[in-house]
Amino acid sequence: MTDYELIRSKRRSLELRVLEDGRVQVRAPQRAPLRMVQAFVDSRRGWISEQQQRQASRPRQRWQDGATFFFRGNPLVLDVSSGRTWVTVAGRYLQVRVPEPDSEASVQQAVENWLRRQARPVFEDSIDRQFPWFASQGHARPALRVKKMRTRWGSLSARGYINLNMALLQYPPAALDYVVMHELCHLQHMDHGPGFHALMDARMPDWRQRKAMLDQPLFQP
Repeated sequence: MTDYELIRSKRRSLELRVLEDGRVQVRAPQRAPLRMVQAFVDSRRGWISEQQQRQASRPRQRWQDGATFFFRGNPLVLDVSSGRTWVTVAGRYLQVRVPEPDSEASVQQAVENWLRRQARPVFEDSIDRQFPWFASQGHARPALRVKKMRTRWGSLSARGYINLNMALLQYPPAALDYVVMHELCHLQHMDHGPGFHALMDARMPDWRQRKAMLDQPLFQP
């Protein structure tokens, strides 16, 4: 029988996730019977095994003392020890204090919470620097939402939000500015047609080189 974490919420369908560390999560409606959940998991055993093998073979961020963590494109060494939760940069170290220093999940949560707090002012600054031209075209400044995204670096909502992945803070500033410019250009062109690319070329001629930074893995197997 496959072990899994069950998370109930106000949703209508069952969803299965295999996390980076191989753990299995099932998200289910509040009243879904356990036998239904178990049958769902049992029916996906082959897929679960395949995903766990794939995750195990992928390079991933380690959340333990001595591991490398990138911040603004620079490698920092995680200095993890026991204490009341706090995170700070000290020279070439990212000092992390958590009550359970041997728990990678605890270290990850502390660092990601810290990263989210650091991201907002940095992201706002990038938007502020690049938005004036779009303002001159009559566009309203989109409101920032910092998110943890699995597959996207950013998006622009028709409701007036610019969503940016907090992981961008791990890459060089030039890569962040590229993503911000990309999303702002969608104020003029909602698709990725010739007009969009022409505007990107005009506003940020080296955007392709900046984009390539995001294709490089931050850590090696």
